[in-house]
Amino acid sequence: MHRAHSWKQSGNVSLWYYTENERNYPGWHLTADAAGCESLVALLDALAADGTPASRAVKITPPSKAQLGVPNNKSGLAAWRAPSKLRLAFSGNPADWSFPPDLDPALLTIGADWLTPLHEGISGIPHGRGDYSIGPTGKGSFRLWFWW
Repeated sequence: MHRAHSWKQSGNVSLWYYTENERNYPGWHLTADAAGCESLVALLDALAADGTPASRAVKITPPSKAQLGVPNNKSGLAAWRAPSKLRLAFSGNPADWSFPPDLDPALLTIGADWLTPLHEGISGIPHGRGDYSIGPTGKGSFRLWFWW
């Protein structure tokens, strides 16, 4: 049985990127309520347990003014864009990381090497941990920032 296929989302998850002041705030930005974090962690655990390439869609809630105030880009007033969905894909290549900008749905493709850093980043959100990003640096793929 594939655990990832039976996963059901709970809680709210917000994902966005800035279209202004990108030099200081490059990449995707993620926050979620406690239930959303728990749900995402459960999805990552299911993908890891299955160990086979698979993907699931995550419904995205636009970030609130309070959530946008945490990174405080341009005093929380910088222009941003959010997709309506995120497709989280687990790849057979352990080193894979692909998170291109400006897609709807947004598509994050990761390999096994990124499961632990992603798990830790999401798990830290309800505990006020964040203000850092994961992912390779390079053209064509965004890093992912975590915010409480």
